[in-house]
Amino acid sequence: MSRTILVAVMAVLSIRAGADIIHFTNGDRLTGKAVEAESGYAAIDVPGLGVVKIPSELVARVEADSTDAPTTGAASASGDQSVVGKLIKAWDVHVDFAMTNATGNTETSDFNFVAAATRVGERFDSVLGGEWHRGDTEQLRAKDQLDLNYDLRWKYRESWYAVANFEYFRDAIKDIDRRYTAGAGVGHTFWTSPHGSLSTDGGISQVFEQVATATDPGMSDNNPALRWSLSYQHWLAPDRLELFHHNQLLHILAADRGTVWDSDTGLRWHVNSRWQAGLRLDLQHETAPAAGRGKTDAAYAVSLGVKL
Repeated sequence: MSRTILVAVMAVLSIRAGADIIHFTNGDRLTGKAVEAESGYAAIDVPGLGVVKIPSELVARVEADSTDAPTTGAASASGDQSVVGKLIKAWDVHVDFAMTNATGNTETSDFNFVAAATRVGERFDSVLGGEWHRGDTEQLRAKDQLDLNYDLRWKYRESWYAVANFEYFRDAIKDIDRRYTAGAGVGHTFWTSPHGSLSTDGGISQVFEQVATATDPGMSDNNPALRWSLSYQHWLAPDRLELFHHNQLLHILAADRGTVWDSDTGLRWHVNSRWQAGLRLDLQHETAPAAGRGKTDAAYAVSLGVKL
């Protein structure tokens, strides 16, 4: 029996037994067992061929083996674990953590936590992000920022997408008790490949704020805004050294509110498929901060990261 016939027979048997299927953008497909792959790729273990890696831009969707799901009304413990495992696996999650502490003439401590989760679908992509920066100097709080955001992207053409976004921001040091931003817009992916990606989007938003002022410690404000963001990622060394940059500009359409600029830039060294070490710069700039507050906050971090 030739190798071609053997592969075909084993593929048919794997379909009958239940298997994962990778569907290509050109209509072709591969059947086998989906396995973990590095960022920018999908991988599948094909009987008779072994593990095949496919660039993400060539993959239309991945069809999971439906036979893994529970077949009875009351799911077994192992079935529950399978469902939860698939749910977690559907998200690409990165967490970076950094903490510094200094003693002596001056006692300082800084805490830096950054998390990102991405789920890529056939028509919709979801992007979650969170950052928490906290610093203390001589038992005084010097920094306390929390930033949570969510983007839902609807891919309606090969490189274009519509986007709905939501953000929650808090900075007690800058007298921003809370800032909610909700908006919608359109985006474009300029390129994506195993070497990296570049995308940008812009749109309109509504900004709801509660800030402290000299005359009103709990003043509320509600203004429209223009929003623009950019995301860039590039592999300086394939699957090892990654350069990244993300930024967002929010121009609040009120005479006294100005523009808010957030960005994070850095290098991430992938020690293996799970652990990373990184250097990053997180920057926030406001053209019209609260009275007595500085315009720019910068956080430098040497971080340890994990891919969940």
